[in-house]
Parts: sequence; structure tokens; C-alpha cells
Amino acid sequence: MLPVFAALAMLFALLDHWTTWLCLRGPIPGWEIREANPLAAWLFGHFGLVQGLALDTLVTLAAVILVAQTRRVPWAARLALLGLLIATSAFAVANNVEVIQQIGLLDGNA
Repeated sequence: MLPVFAALAMLFALLDHWTTWLCLRGPIPGWEIREANPLAAWLFGHFGLVQGLALDTLVTLAAVILVAQTRRVPWAARLALLGLLIATSAFAVANNVEVIQQIGLLDGNA
């Protein structure tokens, strides 16, 4: 079960990063879109969007591997940590998809 949660955590994190890139890659006329996560906003402001997302992806991957592989933390706690990452990433993806739909990125209006 732990490997499945680890894979889902990375999948949802990657979906979050991809949908974030879609939303923030360039200005959309008539819209002001900002990153809601202050840490991610700082990363993007400091390193740029692509580099910030790449760094975030690497840190997330390292954290998922650490949580999935460590034996010092009980199994249930590791499962809970991965579940929290899945839930927060899924929430971010849902918000990003809503923004993508509102600004018309998928239908070519943006």
C-alpha cells in the first residue's frame, strides 16, 4: 500500500506542477492569476516559474522517497504523510483546473 501511496503522491504533485505552469506561464489578458501558496510564490519569484517548479518537483520527489523508504517512522505515520500530500496536491489541481476552465485555456480563448 505504501508504494501505491508514494506513486499517487508523485502523480498528484506532478499534476499540480503541470497545472500551475499552465496557469502561470504567461499573462492572460483580463486576468490576474497568482500563486496561492506563499512558499511556491517565493520560489517562483526567486528562481523563475520553470526553475521553481523543477526545484519543487525534486524536493517533493526526495521527500516522497524518504517517507516511503524510512524505517524510523511508523508505517501508519508514513501512510498518513503521503495521504496528506495526495490530498493537498489534489486540492491544488482541482483549483488549478477550475482556473484553467474559467480563463478558457483549454478552449483556446486565452
